[in-house]
Amino acid sequence: MPFGLLLLVGLAAWPFLEIAAFIAVGREIGILPTLLTIVATSATGALLLRVQGLSALNAIRRDLRAGGLPVNALGHAALIGIGGLMLLLPGFVSDVVGLLLFLPPVRSLILAALSRNASVVVVRSRQSRRVLDLEPEEWQRRGDDGPGPEGYRPALPEADRREPPRP
Repeated sequence: MPFGLLLLVGLAAWPFLEIAAFIAVGREIGILPTLLTIVATSATGALLLRVQGLSALNAIRRDLRAGGLPVNALGHAALIGIGGLMLLLPGFVSDVVGLLLFLPPVRSLILAALSRNASVVVVRSRQSRRVLDLEPEEWQRRGDDGPGPEGYRPALPEADRREPPRP
């Protein structure tokens, strides 16, 4: 079955699975404990998201400071965010999926499966980091005898106009 079709069927079935889980759990433990469990898992999800999310952000910073690309750390951070969102949503099926996404081995398996079909392209510019960014009204047309790209020069007040240094 193609992945897109599987995803569509899964998303369509999700609400029915959640309702069935609510009914099953409600029959077993009662309505009040079921609702308290949902509230508790939401609070747990918020706490886990904060703790593990900050840990993932620190890993991203550490990779960036080391000069590397934090591809793996970004993947883990994204899955932690999705897991936290799943725990915040009411429902037992989403809670199970959310808790699974907080487990590092599960995240690693998901990232490995995703990376088999993905390619990362890194583009780095060799341009100077000094950029002169002017609005169109800050430039005026000038003859080809003066400084400036393609006959343009900045429209500065007379007091601020200075000749550029000669090399």
